Amino acid sequence: MQPVWKSFFILFYSKSDNYIWNRPVEEWTDKRANKEYEYIEKETGRRYKKVPIHAPGVRNGETGKSWRGMNPPPGKHWQFAPQTLDEMDARGEIYWSATGNPRRKIYLDSSSGIPVQDIWLEFRDAHNQNIEITGYPTEKNRDLLSRIIRASSNPDDLVMDCFAGSGTTLSVASEFGRKWIGIDNSSEAIATTLRRFAKGCERMGAFVSQRTSPHENTSNDESRQLSLFNLDECRFKAESLPEKSEIVNNFALYATDSFAGELEDIVKQWIEWQ
Repeated sequence: MQPVWKSFFILFYSKSDNYIWNRPVEEWTDKRANKEYEYIEKETGRRYKKVPIHAPGVRNGETGKSWRGMNPPPGKHWQFAPQTLDEMDARGEIYWSATGNPRRKIYLDSSSGIPVQDIWLEFRDAHNQNIEITGYPTEKNRDLLSRIIRASSNPDDLVMDCFAGSGTTLSVASEFGRKWIGIDNSSEAIATTLRRFAKGCERMGAFVSQRTSPHENTSNDESRQLSLFNLDECRFKAESLPEKSEIVNNFALYATDSFAGELEDIVKQWIEWQ
């Protein structure tokens, strides 16, 4: 069977030009780093690559002036003012070829990683791939949400999920030191979230209507609804469960009066899961 590919857009909005964006990066592998940064500085042992010190376009200011008796190549300018280039050369950050051509050294240990592009192909659908899920129908890939949260917020920032569902966003936000607000009007969603907080990504059933057996002969098209509140009766594949995540217990629950009774039962169940 061929894999099913799903694609969607992630939109980034800001009320002003003052926003947070921590560009995601991939960690260097030895193979890729050695290929990209192919030179080793004899004096320090640092790995580096060589890049031009000029850029396209003519400039009439400092970066367009002569440096060490050399003018920028035709139609280009220096990336830095001559004084800055002198300082870089004094620190050993300029490589001079045998023909006197200057190049800038970019060191591997100054790079936090490989910048991630805006098409993300590495994240799999959580349900189709059975990866770290509770079974909730709208559950998202944890690693995907991790990248989004870390890119668009800093520790102690506030993350809000208006449709909290199984609580993946809230769990990831807590893991990386973010404050959070989760909203949902489904008792099963709240119970799923609380169980995740207490027990991690442990399967809790299919959460969908399905027949108990594909060969079962029924007189009508009624299906069996798997319920969070009869957990012992939930049927699910016998699979190895992911490691339990850290317990999340630094939160408060708020609900309307009409929902208070049902919420009380859910909280009692959460206490038993601790």
